[in-house]
Amino acid sequence: MESIQLFTDEHDDVLIPNEIVEIMLSKDVTIQAAWRIYRGLTQKDVAEKLGIKQAAVSQFEKSENPRKDNIERLAQLYQCKVEQLTMD
Repeated sequence: MESIQLFTDEHDDVLIPNEIVEIMLSKDVTIQAAWRIYRGLTQKDVAEKLGIKQAAVSQFEKSENPRKDNIERLAQLYQCKVEQLTMD
């Protein structure tokens, strides 16, 4: 039997809340959108709080590789860890 090597890193203790996963699956949305919905915010709400346009929020939520600064701003707004918004 071949052994499997286990790699660990600083993100091993980061969990995605079950409620976020349920929103992602039931509404077929990205993790960024799921956090927004979980926090009871619309894209317009997020745009106003971040001082950007609603279309920019839509782009954040659709992007497979969102910019780090955008993810950091969203994490602060959604009161979660950056790692919880990227699923990396």
